[in-house]
Amino acid sequence: MRYKSLADRLIDDVRLGRVQAGQKLPSLRQLAQQNEVSMTTALNCYRYLEEIGWVQARPQSGFYVRQPLTVGTLPELPTFASQATVPSTGGPSYSVLPGPLGITQLAAELQPVYGLERSLRRATRSQGERVCLYPDVQGELPLRRSLSEHFGNSGFHFQASELVITNGCLDAVRTALEVTTRPGDAVAISSPCYSGLLQLLARMRRNVMEIPSTAEGLNLHQLELQMQKRSISAGLFTCSHMNPTGISLNVAQKQQLAELANKYHIPIIEDDIYHELDHRGTPPLPACHWDKGGYLLWCGSISKTLSAGYRLGWCLPGRYLSDYRHQRQWESLGVNSPLQLGLADFVASGQYAKHLSALSPRLIEQVAQYRNFLTERLPSGARISAPDGGLVLWLQIPRLNEQFFACLAQEQGLDIRTGSCFSTLNYYKDYLRVNCGFPVKDKIGEYSQAGKQLGRLVGLINQSV
Repeated sequence: MRYKSLADRLIDDVRLGRVQAGQKLPSLRQLAQQNEVSMTTALNCYRYLEEIGWVQARPQSGFYVRQPLTVGTLPELPTFASQATVPSTGGPSYSVLPGPLGITQLAAELQPVYGLERSLRRATRSQGERVCLYPDVQGELPLRRSLSEHFGNSGFHFQASELVITNGCLDAVRTALEVTTRPGDAVAISSPCYSGLLQLLARMRRNVMEIPSTAEGLNLHQLELQMQKRSISAGLFTCSHMNPTGISLNVAQKQQLAELANKYHIPIIEDDIYHELDHRGTPPLPACHWDKGGYLLWCGSISKTLSAGYRLGWCLPGRYLSDYRHQRQWESLGVNSPLQLGLADFVASGQYAKHLSALSPRLIEQVAQYRNFLTERLPSGARISAPDGGLVLWLQIPRLNEQFFACLAQEQGLDIRTGSCFSTLNYYKDYLRVNCGFPVKDKIGEYSQAGKQLGRLVGLINQSV
């Protein structure tokens, strides 16, 4: 077929380096004219390339090259029977400041710092005497309205009156846990699970019930067994681009999760902080989208997408809205108003959506660079995740001596998270998590700090196997 011949030619150009990942492609009309084909053939070419992962379509912008990751061998997903365990309050100890490979965040150069500053100045000037007043405990209405409209544009609809603004996503999750559980209760989580959530649950004196992860997301059969036995009081899951595995629940699993919560009247807290860091260009719908009874509490933040320093997040508490508001009233008198209004200006003006659109191809390119770098240098048998969103890679290094590696990393000031940080179980001793939020090379093509540390990481791994 003619459109496939066109597509194969473009793929060859990418593989040979003639066209770079993130580069804008000719418009449909230009493609048709240059190759003397019909508009239908040109459209079929781009649609085919989009389906197989080589092209990304961006609304009102055009078509861009996306070089798919070579999947290779993915990390193993252990199978086991879930049982309640007690998380440790200790957690990992790091004697150095968090480095680019350890903490999950974006480099400052990938964030619109000056645009945020302008929005904050405009908001501060317009606030006037309101700066002397306590903020609305539920959150400033302009921000709640702008977020409602922003997420509605991608198909996830809710009213501003249903949303509560918090000090980041972890704060939103903590309040949700306070509202839905009590000390001593067991909370279902994915295995492995973000270390920060494990430490939060430990400090709140909640037990955990680790549910095995699968290629589709979660072993929902095991989750339902625990719901049937009433051995859990709530669930706490990331449904899109889990940290650390990068796995996302598919649509059927998200629907089923919402159905289980409603069937057994057991709340599910959805930590959706990576929702808008989808590498395919269109954010997936959260599981909360399919919640009919209000049993899902959807939590999010701009900490991973825009600014960790703003410490702004939110929760859509569903049927728990009244209790959630009362808890916020009791423990705080609201969230910083100027920052809320500055973010409201940034979102409402369309700058946030524009930023996310520009960020997606950069992340695709960076993740590919990290995977290629590690694939070429890691020991034989190493397995690397192939996420379609988020900021991290999950590595499995057979025969890795975790303790020896951790000591070497600490001695050399290398900040990295080992597998044991992400579970109360003994399945992840030979795993590591790597942040991909910082470019591997600088603007002149030299290895950046992250790139140099990536090289040091490989050296330490090779010493530890």
